[in-house]
Amino acid sequence: MRYFSRSTLKVSPYSLYTAVHFDDLEEPSSPGLAGGPLSPSPHADLRRLLIRQAGRALAADPEARPGLEWVLTGGARRITDTEGGPLLVVRRRRWTPPSSGLRAEAFGEEEVRLPLTGARGRFVEALEKRAATPVRWDLLCEAVAADLGYAPEQVPSVLERLVDVGVLVPWAPAPEQSPGYGRRWHELARSLPGATAERVASAFDATEEVLSGFAEADGAERARGVRRLQTVWSSAVGVEGSATSPVVEDCLVSRGVPVERPVTRRWSADLERLMPLLFALDDQRVLSGALEQVFVAHYGRGGRCSDLDAFAQHARAAFPLTQRLMGGDPAALADADEGLRRVLAARARAVDHLVGLGRSDAERVEVDPATVDEVASLLPEREFLARRSFAVFGQALTSERAEHDDRLVINHVYGGRARYFSRFLGHLPEEVRVRVAEHVGRLGPEDSDTVHMRSALGFNANLSPALAGEEVALRDEPTLSPGPATRDLALVHTPNGLRLVRSDGSGIDPVYTGFLVPHALPYDEMLVAMVADSPFFSFGDLSIDLHERWTERNGTGEAPRIDFGSLTLFRRRWGLDTSMFTARDGESQAGLYRRVNVERLRRGLPDEVFVRPLQGSRLGPLERAMAPKPQHVDFLSRLHTTTAAKRLAHLGPTLMAEELSPHPATSGVDSPDGRHAAEVFLELSTVPGAPGTVRPPENPQAKRG
Repeated sequence: MRYFSRSTLKVSPYSLYTAVHFDDLEEPSSPGLAGGPLSPSPHADLRRLLIRQAGRALAADPEARPGLEWVLTGGARRITDTEGGPLLVVRRRRWTPPSSGLRAEAFGEEEVRLPLTGARGRFVEALEKRAATPVRWDLLCEAVAADLGYAPEQVPSVLERLVDVGVLVPWAPAPEQSPGYGRRWHELARSLPGATAERVASAFDATEEVLSGFAEADGAERARGVRRLQTVWSSAVGVEGSATSPVVEDCLVSRGVPVERPVTRRWSADLERLMPLLFALDDQRVLSGALEQVFVAHYGRGGRCSDLDAFAQHARAAFPLTQRLMGGDPAALADADEGLRRVLAARARAVDHLVGLGRSDAERVEVDPATVDEVASLLPEREFLARRSFAVFGQALTSERAEHDDRLVINHVYGGRARYFSRFLGHLPEEVRVRVAEHVGRLGPEDSDTVHMRSALGFNANLSPALAGEEVALRDEPTLSPGPATRDLALVHTPNGLRLVRSDGSGIDPVYTGFLVPHALPYDEMLVAMVADSPFFSFGDLSIDLHERWTERNGTGEAPRIDFGSLTLFRRRWGLDTSMFTARDGESQAGLYRRVNVERLRRGLPDEVFVRPLQGSRLGPLERAMAPKPQHVDFLSRLHTTTAAKRLAHLGPTLMAEELSPHPATSGVDSPDGRHAAEVFLELSTVPGAPGTVRPPENPQAKRG
C-alpha cells in the first residue's frame, strides 16, 4: 500500500508507472487532445547493472578470463618516493558485490602504492607496452612471457596479483551508452568456455524471450517474465536472490498536461523575475565556492592543477565546507573571497525573507518583489553574467475562472541542460536530439568546447544519446565519441572560478547528464561534474526553521503556502510527531482513527498530505540522495490511519506534512480510463546581462483564506 498510494498520486519521470510526453512549447498539441485516449509506447530494457556484474563474474572465472580483453588502468601513475625509488600509485576501485535492491554500481576507491623494483617493475614496464590498449588475456600472457623470457605458465599468476591491486582491469566489448551494449556482451558470453559463461549467455537468451513481447503482455505474463529473469540473472552474477529488479521500462505517451502557451509563458516570466532569489539560494553555487577555496588552499590563486586524480581526493572536503558556509561558520568564512561573501550575504537575506514568510499565521503569503530586488543588489555581477539552465518540475493547478488564475505548483528546481530528460531522447526522432544538442551547446562559454560526460555505472537513467561532438573518456571505460580523458585535463583558477582546460590551454565546458549526484561518482568524474556547476536547491533552511518551531511548541508548528505571482513555491507545511499515529494502550482502531482526525482538524491539516522526515540540521549531498521517499497519508481512510505507524516508522520521530495540492481528482490528465496525476517539466535558461530591478509578478493573486 505504501508504494501504490505514493506512486498513483506523486509523479516522477523515473517511476515505474509514469509515462512521459514531449510537447512543442510554442504550439502544444496536448490541449487540443484533452479528454481523448492515451496511447502508450513502452520501451523495456535489461538493467545495465546486471550486465556489468556478469562481466565481472566472467573476468573472475579462470575458464572465461582468457577470452576477455584487459587494459592497464588509467588510474595508475608513476611517482618517486621520498627515498628516490620508483612507485606506481593506483586508484583501485572495489565494486560492491551484487545484492538485493542495488540499482547502480556502488564502490569504494583507495590508493595503492607499489614499489617498482625487481620482477614487479619489469612486469609493469611490459604491461605499459603491451596493455596500453585493450588486449585479450591469452595474447597478453604470451607477449609478456616473450618480453621477459618467462615460461608461459609463469605469467598468469603474476598478472592475477596485478589484477587484484587494480593495475590490470577488464575492458568491456562495447560502451555502456551504446544501444548494442547488451548484444555485444551476449555475443561475447556465447563465445567463451565454462559454466559461468554458459549461465550468462542463458540469462541473455531468457532476456530476449521475455522482452520480445513485454510491451503487449498482461500483468500476469509480465510477472512471470520478471520472476524468470530474477532467477537466471541472480545465477549469472553468482549471488542468489540479488537480481530483484532486472527490467527497467520507459514509456512515452501520446499527450500530456493540457497547458496553453500563454500560461507557460506567464510561468516563465514569473520565474525570470524570481531568478535573483534562485541565484542566491543555489546550493551548488556555495559548493562551487567551497571547491574553489579548497583548490586555492592547495594551488594558490591563479593556480593550476595538472593531476586531477590527486586533487579529486582533496575535493571531497568541499562537501562539509559547503555545509559550514551555509551555516555561517566564521572559520569557514575567513578564507572566502569577496564574490562568495556577497553570494552568502544574498543567500542570508533570501533565507531571512522566506523564513519570515514561513512564520506568518496566514494561510497564504507572497514573496515581496522588493526583497528579490534587494537580493539582486547583494549578488556580485558575475552571477548575472554566467549562463545557467534550470529544470523546473511542478503541477498545473487550473481554474475554471479567468485564464490568469492557472498556477504552477513547484515540486522541484534542479540544474538543466537536458540532464533530466536526455535519457528519453533515444526514443524520439533524431531532429529532436539535434535541437537539444544545439540548445545545450549555446549555454556554454563562447571560448570553450562543449564536451559531454555520460556516466557508466549501470544506472539506466544515466543513458543518453550524444549531445556534443566530444565526450569525456571515462577511466577504464570505452566511449562512443572521441574526447579528452580526465588525465589529459588541467584545472585552473580564474577570476570567474575554476575552469577545465586541455594541455594546449583551450577550455572545455563539461555537460554532465547523469542522474546520479556527483558524490556517487568515481573521484575523477565527481570533480568534472562539480566543475560543470549544475544548480541544485534543497531549501533546507525552511525545514530547519519549522523543526525549531516544532521543538519550541511541543510538537506543533506550521508554515503557510508561499506564492510569487502565478507560482506556488512552497505548499502549506506542518510539523508532526510520528507518535500521533501510534495507538494508545487499550485504544481501538476506531478510537485511533477518531483521535488522529480530531488532532489534524484542530491543527488545520487537510484530508490528505504527503509526509517526509522533518530535519533539524542541514543535510549533505549523500544524506539528501539517500533520504526516504515522501509517503501519502489519507486521514479519511481507516486503512491509512491504522497502518500509518508502521508505514511511517522509517521516516523517524518527526515528520513534515505537506498539503496534497493540487489533488489528482481536480488536475492532471483526463482520459476515457479516468484521471491521471501529472507533472509539468520546463527547462529555463538565463541570458547573461547586467542585474536590473525586479518587476512585480504579473497578475498577482488575491490573498486567500
